[in-house]
Amino acid sequence: MINLYSIDHFSLEQTFDCGQCFRFEKDENGVFYGVVANNAVKAYYHTPETICLESSNPDPDFWNNYLNFSCNYADVEKQLSNDKKLLPCIKAGQGIRILRQDLWETIVSFIISANNNIPRIKKIINKLCELYGEKIEFDSKVFFGFPSAETLAKLELSDLSEIRAGFRDKYILDAAKKVVSKEVDLERLPNLENTAAKAELMKIKGVGTKVADCILLFSLGRHNVFPLDVWTKRILTELYGVEEKAMPDFVEKTYGNNAGIAQQYLYYYYAIEKNK
Repeated sequence: MINLYSIDHFSLEQTFDCGQCFRFEKDENGVFYGVVANNAVKAYYHTPETICLESSNPDPDFWNNYLNFSCNYADVEKQLSNDKKLLPCIKAGQGIRILRQDLWETIVSFIISANNNIPRIKKIINKLCELYGEKIEFDSKVFFGFPSAETLAKLELSDLSEIRAGFRDKYILDAAKKVVSKEVDLERLPNLENTAAKAELMKIKGVGTKVADCILLFSLGRHNVFPLDVWTKRILTELYGVEEKAMPDFVEKTYGNNAGIAQQYLYYYYAIEKNK
């Protein structure tokens, strides 16, 4: 299966390397290979104006949803451009699209992300998938899908020692068991408003406010959610002079329904682009 997409506010590098997902890697030819749940995918520039996507999953609707092509980023950019301090960030990260990632995979990935760095997060997740995920053969390569909650719920703590996730091991198992028992019901989550959805997610050990917000933003498409972490708090303080206790109100008033996208522009510009 091959899909061609014209490039409009979409960059492979910026979308896959901006810290929202952890299973994409670029090879020496500039081709991105990744796995989404149990779907292997290959993405590259067909021409300077088009992106080619090949996958083990032949359903174009799946990828249209994952890449969030229903969101009009030209309109988003226009609305956010009223904030002049954000303009350099928008320009630098113009190709970022907030993905709609698999919910279970996003929960575990951002549990692992807590107090961690991106290379190590990727290493832990890849090892978890290699040990317990489904083997996928695609494009003459071997990939591993993301292990299901049912698979992980059967494990003991010692079974996860090889992934070297440290204290996060017990949180991964807690998440799996609560999802399997439906103490945390993933089918209900998309229908809950933000406060209720966060409360549901925070039943899982290791899921605090920031991780819950990341899950809402990067999986459920809640673009009005602005995850606050060390980086974004520092950026808001230095750029706008906002005190921490005032940040939620400031974010809502300044960015509105596009707060999550604004957050990713800010993070990409100040935490990634400026540190290259």
